[in-house]
Amino acid sequence: MALSDTLERGYFPKELPNPFVTTSFASAVTAPGAALPAKFNVTFGSGRTGMPKAKPTRYSHARGGLLRRQLCLPNPVLYYLLCREIHSNWAALQPNTGGTPLSATAPILEPTGRAIQSVRPQSARRELAVQTRINSRYILRTDISRFYHSIYTHSIPWALHTKAVAKANRGMSLLGNRLDCLVRNGQDGQTVGIPIGPDASLVIAEILMQRCDRELLAACPGIRGHRFIDDYELGFRHRTDAEDAFHRLEKILGDYELALNLRKTEIMELPCGLEAPWVSPLRAFTFRGTSTGQQGDLFRFFDLAFELHGQHPDDAVLQFAVGRLRDLPVAPSNWELFQRLLLDCAAPEPAALPYVLESIISRANAGAAPALTEIQQVMNSLIIDHSGLAHSSEVAWALWACLALGITISAEAAAAVSECEDSVVALLALHCEAQGQVGAPLDHTAWSSYMNGDSLYEDHWLLAYEANVKGWLPSQAGRDHVSEDPSFQFLKSAGVSFYDVAMAVPAAPGAPAPVPVPPTPPRVYGISPS
Repeated sequence: MALSDTLERGYFPKELPNPFVTTSFASAVTAPGAALPAKFNVTFGSGRTGMPKAKPTRYSHARGGLLRRQLCLPNPVLYYLLCREIHSNWAALQPNTGGTPLSATAPILEPTGRAIQSVRPQSARRELAVQTRINSRYILRTDISRFYHSIYTHSIPWALHTKAVAKANRGMSLLGNRLDCLVRNGQDGQTVGIPIGPDASLVIAEILMQRCDRELLAACPGIRGHRFIDDYELGFRHRTDAEDAFHRLEKILGDYELALNLRKTEIMELPCGLEAPWVSPLRAFTFRGTSTGQQGDLFRFFDLAFELHGQHPDDAVLQFAVGRLRDLPVAPSNWELFQRLLLDCAAPEPAALPYVLESIISRANAGAAPALTEIQQVMNSLIIDHSGLAHSSEVAWALWACLALGITISAEAAAAVSECEDSVVALLALHCEAQGQVGAPLDHTAWSSYMNGDSLYEDHWLLAYEANVKGWLPSQAGRDHVSEDPSFQFLKSAGVSFYDVAMAVPAAPGAPAPVPVPPTPPRVYGISPS
């Protein structure tokens, strides 16, 4: 697989709304004979000298309940350099990322979907749990506290070359030191944490975790179990063996500046459930074929989902429930009821919003009439309620729904979103304004402050570049700040855009329109990476 695939299908987090794409970027920087500017051509021949630094754009993603995850959109210059280094050294990385008896998330290059994927899908968790528990009486479940956020970038060379070798050789001849430098410089020199969302981070995470796997297997010969990213399940004959493995794993991780999450650590006596208790009743629910029967079943299904959500407020209950209905043939007489029940999930649990919109808009694209009045009320309320909290995903998906369905943003929502200093949100809102879908003019004051050359390497690089390319905001001081920077001028001249307006056109019943990208099904077993 080529570098262009990783830049096209493995750059922006998959949780963003449809219009955010990197296809033209991948084509421009990997085109044969492309005259890349100096920053894209930096090498390590002279050590760290000349290596650019930048900050990523942040995106606050709702996970469910009060839980959130800070996703990252790395600066394009730094992400290109990191992916180039990974691809150029893929063969050398294979002994360290090719998998262990425990790893279910060893990275592999795939021709479709995300460019770099785990060797085993999340749906394999039950199957692996069955294998783990054979001849076991106890299982140890644990994960790492704030895993991606807490990775110490200097531990990358420790994992690749051993700590002794890395400490003795801090030069750029070591692949680990080069990766360390690129990850750090993509975060303005910060040594703690790696970006969450881009595919390259899976490679970095597995370099570290597979080293820990090997040390655990050496310390506990014959241990049985599996690991998804940082989430372990290990099986044992005796409780004392489970306790011993916990302490050994705790020490191994500590050597790499990582710590187990004691709040999510437990030793359980078998037998116990293979998945979360709320999954089976939702998965097993059946709908009758008649419209009258389906109506009653919809009420019962959502009653069940709401009850289970109340019992497990921090789990992905409503996301799973709505996703479960993805392929349900909805009787025409139940379509309005179906939409209202879906919308009843969006306000109390905004993490379910992408799944709700997928169910409604995909059917609207196929010809069903959306309940525009109710959808408009919910979307405007989400924008008003979450803009001031800097909740990126709630506001971004609500704005995208307005674009996709031709909904007008109210004057109150326009005022609220104008105060949200988030690049993803700002671009969607500016697109709404360009389409004439705002009830009152947006206040550009906060966003306009980023329309300068310095911001191209700060945490609002996406807004500073894309609003200029689209002509939605003017540069400060009357100059074209993008054209004054050689790296971003190259992208602009090559027609690179990170926001595709065609992916947010209104959906017309019966007419071709972009179908929303189906959200990745939520995990239904174990603990997500923290």
